[in-house]
Amino acid sequence: MSFLKKLVSLLITLWIAIIGVLYICVYGGLVIIIGSLIGKYKGKKWKKRFISREVSRFGRAAFILSGSRVTVQGKENVPEDGPMVIAANHQSAFDIPLIPGYVYPGISFIAKKELSKVPGISWFIKALDGVYIDRGNKLQTAGAMRKILKILKEDGTILLFPEGTRSESGELGEFKEGSLSIPFKLGVDVLPVALDGTEKLMKKNGYLITPSRINLSIAGPISPKGFESEEQFRKEVYNIIKKHLELSRNRGDSNVTG
Repeated sequence: MSFLKKLVSLLITLWIAIIGVLYICVYGGLVIIIGSLIGKYKGKKWKKRFISREVSRFGRAAFILSGSRVTVQGKENVPEDGPMVIAANHQSAFDIPLIPGYVYPGISFIAKKELSKVPGISWFIKALDGVYIDRGNKLQTAGAMRKILKILKEDGTILLFPEGTRSESGELGEFKEGSLSIPFKLGVDVLPVALDGTEKLMKKNGYLITPSRINLSIAGPISPKGFESEEQFRKEVYNIIKKHLELSRNRGDSNVTG
Protein backbone atom coordinates (compact mmCIF):
# COMPACT_ATOMS: atom_id res chain seq x y z
CA MET A 1 0.00 0.00 0.00
CA SER A 2 1.37 3.42 -1.00
CA PHE A 3 1.95 6.20 1.52
CA LEU A 4 -1.02 8.19 0.16
CA LYS A 5 -3.37 5.21 0.46
CA LYS A 6 -2.14 4.55 4.01
CA LEU A 7 -2.73 8.19 4.91
CA VAL A 8 -6.27 8.10 3.47
CA SER A 9 -6.99 4.84 5.33
CA LEU A 10 -5.66 6.32 8.57
CA LEU A 11 -7.85 9.42 8.23
CA ILE A 12 -10.92 7.28 7.48
CA THR A 13 -10.12 5.05 10.46
CA LEU A 14 -9.84 8.04 12.82
CA TRP A 15 -13.03 9.54 11.37
CA ILE A 16 -15.05 6.35 11.90
CA ALA A 17 -13.57 5.80 15.37
CA ILE A 18 -14.63 9.28 16.52
CA ILE A 19 -18.07 9.10 14.92
CA GLY A 20 -18.52 5.52 16.16
CA VAL A 21 -17.79 6.41 19.80
CA LEU A 22 -20.11 9.42 19.67
CA TYR A 23 -22.83 7.47 17.90
CA ILE A 24 -22.72 4.44 20.18
CA CYS A 25 -22.14 6.11 23.54
CA VAL A 26 -24.09 9.37 23.10
CA TYR A 27 -26.84 8.67 20.58
CA GLY A 28 -26.83 4.99 21.58
CA GLY A 29 -27.44 5.91 25.20
CA LEU A 30 -30.48 7.93 24.14
CA VAL A 31 -31.72 4.98 22.05
CA ILE A 32 -31.44 2.64 25.05
CA ILE A 33 -33.34 5.08 27.29
CA ILE A 34 -36.13 5.55 24.73
CA GLY A 35 -36.23 1.80 24.13
CA SER A 36 -36.59 1.16 27.86
CA LEU A 37 -39.52 3.58 28.04
CA ILE A 38 -41.16 1.90 25.05
CA GLY A 39 -40.66 -1.47 26.74
CA LYS A 40 -42.21 -0.20 29.95
CA TYR A 41 -45.39 1.02 28.29
CA LYS A 42 -45.75 -1.18 25.19
CA GLY A 43 -43.84 -4.35 26.08
CA LYS A 44 -40.50 -6.05 25.43
CA LYS A 45 -41.32 -6.90 21.82
CA TRP A 46 -41.75 -3.24 20.87
CA LYS A 47 -38.57 -2.30 22.77
CA LYS A 48 -36.48 -4.82 20.82
CA ARG A 49 -38.07 -3.77 17.54
CA PHE A 50 -37.15 -0.12 18.13
CA ILE A 51 -33.57 -0.84 19.22
CA SER A 52 -33.04 -3.38 16.42
CA ARG A 53 -34.07 -0.76 13.87
CA GLU A 54 -31.48 1.66 15.26
CA VAL A 55 -28.77 -1.03 15.23
CA SER A 56 -29.63 -1.67 11.58
CA ARG A 57 -29.24 2.04 10.80
CA PHE A 58 -25.88 2.09 12.55
CA GLY A 59 -24.78 -0.96 10.55
CA ARG A 60 -25.55 0.78 7.27
CA ALA A 61 -23.96 4.03 8.45
CA ALA A 62 -20.68 2.24 9.24
CA PHE A 63 -20.26 1.29 5.57
CA ILE A 64 -21.47 4.61 4.17
CA LEU A 65 -19.05 6.54 6.40
CA SER A 66 -16.18 4.25 5.38
CA GLY A 67 -16.79 5.10 1.73
CA SER A 68 -17.63 1.48 0.94
CA ARG A 69 -20.24 0.25 -1.51
CA VAL A 70 -22.53 -2.65 -0.58
CA THR A 71 -24.30 -4.79 -3.17
CA VAL A 72 -27.07 -7.14 -2.03
CA GLN A 73 -28.50 -10.11 -3.93
CA GLY A 74 -31.38 -12.25 -2.65
CA LYS A 75 -32.92 -9.82 -0.16
CA GLU A 76 -36.32 -11.33 -1.03
CA ASN A 77 -35.16 -14.62 0.54
CA VAL A 78 -35.07 -13.16 4.06
CA PRO A 79 -38.05 -14.25 6.23
CA GLU A 80 -40.05 -11.50 7.91
CA ASP A 81 -39.46 -12.97 11.36
CA GLY A 82 -37.92 -15.90 13.29
CA PRO A 83 -37.09 -18.29 14.64
CA MET A 84 -34.05 -18.30 12.41
CA VAL A 85 -30.30 -18.79 12.46
CA ILE A 86 -28.28 -16.67 10.03
CA ALA A 87 -25.12 -18.54 9.02
CA ALA A 88 -22.45 -16.52 7.22
CA ASN A 89 -18.82 -16.81 6.27
CA HIS A 90 -16.49 -14.59 8.28
CA GLN A 91 -13.91 -12.17 6.86
CA SER A 92 -13.76 -9.14 9.16
CA ALA A 93 -15.03 -7.48 12.32
CA PHE A 94 -17.21 -5.43 9.95
CA ASP A 95 -19.26 -8.57 9.22
CA ILE A 96 -21.07 -7.98 12.51
CA PRO A 97 -22.65 -4.60 11.60
CA LEU A 98 -23.04 -5.74 7.97
CA ILE A 99 -25.64 -8.44 8.75
CA PRO A 100 -28.12 -6.36 10.79
CA GLY A 101 -27.51 -3.41 8.48
CA TYR A 102 -28.25 -5.17 5.20
CA VAL A 103 -29.78 -8.59 5.92
CA TYR A 104 -31.97 -8.69 9.05
CA PRO A 105 -32.13 -6.20 11.97
CA GLY A 106 -33.66 -8.30 14.77
CA ILE A 107 -30.61 -10.29 15.87
CA SER A 108 -29.69 -11.39 19.40
CA PHE A 109 -25.89 -11.28 19.25
CA ILE A 110 -23.51 -13.94 20.52
CA ALA A 111 -20.42 -12.11 21.75
CA LYS A 112 -17.13 -12.69 23.54
CA LYS A 113 -17.35 -12.15 27.30
CA GLU A 114 -14.77 -9.34 27.05
CA LEU A 115 -17.35 -7.16 25.25
CA SER A 116 -19.54 -7.17 28.37
CA LYS A 117 -17.12 -4.58 29.80
CA VAL A 118 -17.22 -2.24 26.78
CA PRO A 119 -19.59 0.75 27.31
CA GLY A 120 -22.07 1.29 24.52
CA ILE A 121 -21.67 -2.05 22.78
CA SER A 122 -22.58 -3.97 25.95
CA TRP A 123 -25.75 -1.87 26.32
CA PHE A 124 -27.04 -3.00 22.95
CA ILE A 125 -26.05 -6.64 23.44
CA LYS A 126 -27.99 -6.69 26.72
CA ALA A 127 -30.99 -4.80 25.30
CA LEU A 128 -31.30 -7.29 22.43
CA ASP A 129 -31.03 -10.35 24.71
CA GLY A 130 -27.50 -11.10 23.51
CA VAL A 131 -25.44 -13.95 24.91
CA TYR A 132 -21.83 -13.79 26.10
CA ILE A 133 -19.48 -16.72 25.54
CA ASP A 134 -16.47 -17.30 27.80
CA ARG A 135 -14.33 -19.66 25.74
CA GLY A 136 -12.66 -22.30 27.85
CA ASN A 137 -15.27 -22.03 30.61
CA LYS A 138 -17.42 -25.11 30.02
CA LEU A 139 -19.92 -24.28 32.76
CA GLN A 140 -20.50 -20.76 31.45
CA THR A 141 -20.69 -22.01 27.87
CA ALA A 142 -23.37 -24.53 28.85
CA GLY A 143 -25.40 -21.72 30.39
CA ALA A 144 -24.94 -19.62 27.26
CA MET A 145 -26.20 -22.50 25.11
CA ARG A 146 -29.36 -22.68 27.20
CA LYS A 147 -29.95 -18.96 26.64
CA ILE A 148 -29.49 -19.40 22.88
CA LEU A 149 -31.99 -22.27 22.89
CA LYS A 150 -34.46 -20.06 24.75
CA ILE A 151 -34.04 -17.23 22.21
CA LEU A 152 -34.82 -19.55 19.30
CA LYS A 153 -37.74 -21.19 21.10
CA GLU A 154 -39.19 -17.70 21.56
CA ASP A 155 -38.97 -17.05 17.80
CA GLY A 156 -35.76 -15.04 18.00
CA THR A 157 -32.86 -14.84 15.56
CA ILE A 158 -29.14 -15.41 16.12
CA LEU A 159 -26.10 -14.96 13.91
CA LEU A 160 -23.47 -17.70 13.58
CA PHE A 161 -20.10 -17.79 11.83
CA PRO A 162 -19.60 -21.57 11.44
CA GLU A 163 -15.93 -21.18 10.45
CA GLY A 164 -15.26 -20.10 14.04
CA THR A 165 -12.71 -17.45 13.04
CA ARG A 166 -12.10 -14.79 10.40
CA SER A 167 -10.52 -15.71 7.08
CA GLU A 168 -7.33 -13.80 6.31
CA SER A 169 -7.50 -14.57 2.58
CA GLY A 170 -11.23 -14.10 2.14
CA GLU A 171 -11.64 -17.72 1.06
CA LEU A 172 -14.27 -19.89 2.76
CA GLY A 173 -12.82 -22.07 5.52
CA GLU A 174 -14.17 -25.37 6.81
CA PHE A 175 -17.08 -25.21 9.23
CA LYS A 176 -16.36 -26.29 12.79
CA GLU A 177 -17.78 -29.64 13.83
CA GLY A 178 -21.11 -29.14 15.58
CA SER A 179 -21.30 -25.47 14.57
CA LEU A 180 -24.91 -25.92 13.41
CA SER A 181 -25.96 -28.37 16.11
CA ILE A 182 -28.39 -25.93 17.75
CA PRO A 183 -30.59 -25.25 14.68
CA PHE A 184 -30.32 -28.93 13.72
CA LYS A 185 -31.57 -30.15 17.10
CA LEU A 186 -34.36 -27.58 17.27
CA GLY A 187 -35.41 -27.94 13.64
CA VAL A 188 -34.89 -24.19 13.09
CA ASP A 189 -34.35 -22.85 9.57
CA VAL A 190 -30.91 -21.54 8.64
CA LEU A 191 -30.48 -18.57 6.32
CA PRO A 192 -27.15 -18.96 4.45
CA VAL A 193 -25.38 -15.69 3.66
CA ALA A 194 -22.23 -15.30 1.56
CA LEU A 195 -20.33 -12.07 2.13
CA ASP A 196 -17.25 -10.88 0.31
CA GLY A 197 -14.99 -7.83 0.46
CA THR A 198 -14.97 -7.02 4.17
CA GLU A 199 -11.49 -8.56 4.56
CA LYS A 200 -10.24 -5.71 2.34
CA LEU A 201 -12.16 -3.15 4.36
CA MET A 202 -10.28 -4.13 7.52
CA LYS A 203 -7.80 -6.99 7.52
CA LYS A 204 -7.59 -9.55 10.32
CA ASN A 205 -5.31 -8.28 13.13
CA GLY A 206 -5.21 -4.90 11.39
CA TYR A 207 -6.73 -1.56 12.34
CA LEU A 208 -6.75 0.54 9.17
CA ILE A 209 -10.06 0.92 7.29
CA THR A 210 -9.89 1.01 3.50
CA PRO A 211 -12.96 1.80 1.33
CA SER A 212 -14.04 -1.41 -0.39
CA ARG A 213 -16.75 -2.96 -2.50
CA ILE A 214 -18.80 -5.43 -0.46
CA ASN A 215 -20.96 -8.15 -2.00
CA LEU A 216 -23.75 -9.91 -0.11
CA SER A 217 -25.57 -12.94 -1.51
CA ILE A 218 -28.50 -14.33 0.47
CA ALA A 219 -29.77 -17.84 -0.25
CA GLY A 220 -33.23 -19.12 0.62
CA PRO A 221 -33.79 -20.54 4.13
CA ILE A 222 -32.93 -24.23 4.53
CA SER A 223 -34.64 -26.54 7.02
CA PRO A 224 -32.60 -29.18 8.87
CA LYS A 225 -35.60 -31.50 9.07
CA GLY A 226 -34.75 -33.38 5.89
CA PHE A 227 -31.21 -34.26 7.00
CA GLU A 228 -30.13 -37.35 8.96
CA SER A 229 -27.26 -35.70 10.83
CA GLU A 230 -25.81 -32.32 11.79
CA GLU A 231 -22.76 -33.13 9.69
CA GLN A 232 -24.88 -33.68 6.59
CA PHE A 233 -26.81 -30.48 7.24
CA ARG A 234 -23.61 -28.52 7.93
CA LYS A 235 -22.06 -29.67 4.64
CA GLU A 236 -25.17 -28.59 2.73
CA VAL A 237 -25.10 -25.10 4.27
CA TYR A 238 -21.35 -24.91 3.54
CA ASN A 239 -21.89 -25.83 -0.11
CA ILE A 240 -24.67 -23.25 -0.48
CA ILE A 241 -22.52 -20.45 0.96
CA LYS A 242 -19.56 -21.54 -1.19
CA LYS A 243 -21.72 -21.53 -4.32
CA HIS A 244 -23.18 -18.09 -3.56
CA LEU A 245 -19.74 -16.71 -2.71
CA GLU A 246 -18.48 -17.79 -6.12
CA LEU A 247 -21.56 -16.40 -7.86
CA SER A 248 -21.34 -13.04 -6.08
CA ARG A 249 -17.73 -12.65 -7.22
CA ASN A 250 -18.80 -13.11 -10.82
CA ARG A 251 -21.72 -10.69 -10.73
CA GLY A 252 -21.87 -7.10 -11.83
CA ASP A 253 -22.95 -4.12 -9.76
CA SER A 254 -26.73 -4.64 -9.86
CA ASN A 255 -28.89 -4.06 -6.79
CA VAL A 256 -26.60 -1.60 -5.05
CA THR A 257 -28.20 -0.67 -1.72
CA GLY A 258 -25.72 1.46 0.10
